[in-house]
Amino acid sequence: MTSWRAPRTDRDTDGGDGTEGTTEVVLRRRTTGSVWWELLTRRAFAAGLSLLSLFILSALAAPFLYPSTLTAIPVDTNLVAHCLPPSGPTLSLLPFSLGPHPLGQTAYLGFGIAQGLIAGSRWDLFLFAAIAIPSAVVGVGVGLVAGTLGGKVDYVLMSATDLLLSIPYFIFVILVVILLSPRIAPGQGPELFIVASIAVMWAPFARLVRSEAARVRHALYVESARASGASTSRVMTRHILPNSLSPVLAQIPITVALIMTFIVASQYVTYYDNSNSGTMCRQYVTNTSAVAPVVPAFNYPEWGSTLSAGIVYVSALLPQPGHPFGAGWWGGIIPGLWITIFGLSLLLISDGVRDWLSPKARR
Repeated sequence: MTSWRAPRTDRDTDGGDGTEGTTEVVLRRRTTGSVWWELLTRRAFAAGLSLLSLFILSALAAPFLYPSTLTAIPVDTNLVAHCLPPSGPTLSLLPFSLGPHPLGQTAYLGFGIAQGLIAGSRWDLFLFAAIAIPSAVVGVGVGLVAGTLGGKVDYVLMSATDLLLSIPYFIFVILVVILLSPRIAPGQGPELFIVASIAVMWAPFARLVRSEAARVRHALYVESARASGASTSRVMTRHILPNSLSPVLAQIPITVALIMTFIVASQYVTYYDNSNSGTMCRQYVTNTSAVAPVVPAFNYPEWGSTLSAGIVYVSALLPQPGHPFGAGWWGGIIPGLWITIFGLSLLLISDGVRDWLSPKARR
C-alpha cells in the first residue's frame, strides 16, 4: 500500500545560460511503512501515540474487566442524595493490593472511579471519533472547495460558515437538545448530541482550510499543474489539499476539548441540581428522561460523569476541617488527570504530524 506525500523540496534551478531559475517541486512516492517510520522518528508523535495507546488498550480491556454496563443503581430511601456511600482509594503498593475500588468511589454513580474511567473509554472515544472525524471531513471539503474555486462559491460557503461560527457551540447544542429532546424516543439523546455537534463544529475546520487553500492555489507548483492540463479536482486533491491540512491537525484537539467540556458541564449541572434538591437517586431511577443527553443512562460509565459526580461531592465536603482538598478529593483529581493526559496525547500527535508535514522539516 502506498501513499502520496506533500511536496518535499522547493529548489531553484538554473539552466546555466543566465536565465532566471524556476521552482521545481518534487513529489516522492512513499510506502505506508516508510510514512509510519518517519512519523515515529518525531518525538512528539511517538510520545503522544504511546499515551493514546493506553486509552485504546483500556477501551479494549473494558469488556473483560467490566463485562456488564450499569443501567440502574440501587436506591436507599435513607440516603436519597447519596445513593451509595463514597470510599477513598484502596490501592496499596506495599503489599500490592487493588481492593474493591483502587481509585476510590464517589457518591451518586454506584461504581468506582476506575470502572468509570476504564469502561468509560469505550463511550468517550466513540463520541470523540463520531463528532470530530465527520466535522473535520465536512469542514475540509467545504474549505477546500471555497478556497480553490473562489468567487461566488467562496462567498456563499464562507457566509454559511461565518453564520455558524457566530453561534457559540454550547448555546447551539443546548438549544437543540432542549427543543428536540421531547420529540425523540427515550435513549436517543446521545445521537441528538452527536448530530447537533457535527452541525456546528465543521465550521472552524472550513474557515481554516479555506484560508490555506486560498493561499496555496497561487503557488508556483499549482500554477504549473494547471498549465500542464491537470483538472480542477486533481489540483485540489493532489496539490492544494496536502498543503492545507496543517491547521486541521491543530483544530482536532480543540474540538475534542470542546466536546469534553460540554459533557462535563452538562453532567455537573445535572448532578448538582438534583443533589441539592434531594432527588438524585430517586429521580433518575424512575425518570430516565432526566438523563443528560450525552450518556444512555444516569450511571453509565463515562469520563465526564465520573469527573462531574466527583466534583459535586468534593464541593459539598470542602468546608469540612482537616480536608484541605475535600474529603472526596479523589473524585475530582484522578478523573481530571486522566482527561488531561488524554488531551496531552492528542496535542503531541497533532504537533508531530504537523512537524512532519512542514516543508522545512522535510528538506
